[in-house]
Amino acid sequence: MSELTLYEALDLIRTNEAAISTQFQVWLTITFATIVAVFAGRTLLTGLIKWLVTMLYLLASLTILASCLYLAESNAQLTALLLSRGAPVPAPIFAGASYLLLYIAGVLTTAYFIHMKPDPS
Repeated sequence: MSELTLYEALDLIRTNEAAISTQFQVWLTITFATIVAVFAGRTLLTGLIKWLVTMLYLLASLTILASCLYLAESNAQLTALLLSRGAPVPAPIFAGASYLLLYIAGVLTTAYFIHMKPDPS
């Protein structure tokens, strides 16, 4: 197999970044849909249903995270390839850390919201 050109490697990096952004948007949609559904149906949720909703949400979130990590690893390999060829490609460490921190906070907050006791007032 032939080596990637500089243009092809940069194009793959940008494609992966767009895919990561799309995955993050899908996760935000899943999160808000879960919050709205739980809020609207709070009186109908039994203990078992709450745990089923939590498991579905966590599995969906894990799938999104795994996909994003796969794409980020691919970007890291492409960046290393470009650096070995002398092309100065910055690593998006701050952006990746920000995504991950927001993701973790969102998953924990949503799981807490699912199991939160309603206000008696």
